[in-house]
Amino acid sequence: MTEYNHTVSAVFTFKNAESKSKFINFCNGEKGLGVTRSWPGCKSIECYEVSDNPNKIIIWQKWENKENHESYVKHRHDEGSFDMLGEWVEGPPEISALVPVNFESDEETIRNIVNDMCNVDYKVGYKHMHDDCVFIRPSGNPLNKKGWEEMMTNDDVVVESNNLVSVNKLQIEGEMAYVCYTSHGKFSYKGTANDDIAVFTSILKKCADGWKIVMGQRSTGRGPEESVPQF
Repeated sequence: MTEYNHTVSAVFTFKNAESKSKFINFCNGEKGLGVTRSWPGCKSIECYEVSDNPNKIIIWQKWENKENHESYVKHRHDEGSFDMLGEWVEGPPEISALVPVNFESDEETIRNIVNDMCNVDYKVGYKHMHDDCVFIRPSGNPLNKKGWEEMMTNDDVVVESNNLVSVNKLQIEGEMAYVCYTSHGKFSYKGTANDDIAVFTSILKKCADGWKIVMGQRSTGRGPEESVPQF
């Protein structure tokens, strides 16, 4: 996955230019931002100065997850950096976890999720699956999220293409939604080629981090020469 799950803004307001200079020297030293950047889970860190208040610095961080950031903050407390910082700033730093703002409608978001689920790279759709997601195969046998990943990364499965044909039904009821769609996929399993048009049904739940697929089901595929199901 290329997305990082925890973005943090830390705002420091310094007492004066001298205090700010001491902080910058610390950041450039051996215990400074080099420690931050090498901390497990730290993906990026950027520093900004507020144009109309040069004694205010904003540090923008991206972390793999919340736990990585919390362990880093604990380290800074334990080794005394926050005690030293307290001598330079007007008050405690304002540390805020940030979440993306989604300006799409719920319907647009779900349609984009469907497109991602039809991507030839399974990881594009995988991020939309809830950790407790259950997927029902045409045989009726279920797969959990881990099982889905194991299937898609198995050397016996080779996906050539996967394209959305149509969104057949989409309905949103409060925090739940269902969508039925048709896709056309070409793949091989243990060397046997498949050229399938299949119908999928997904149930989604609106969670704290967006819409997630909690259950899915796939029909038996049919050949492209057969009639596409009509809804």
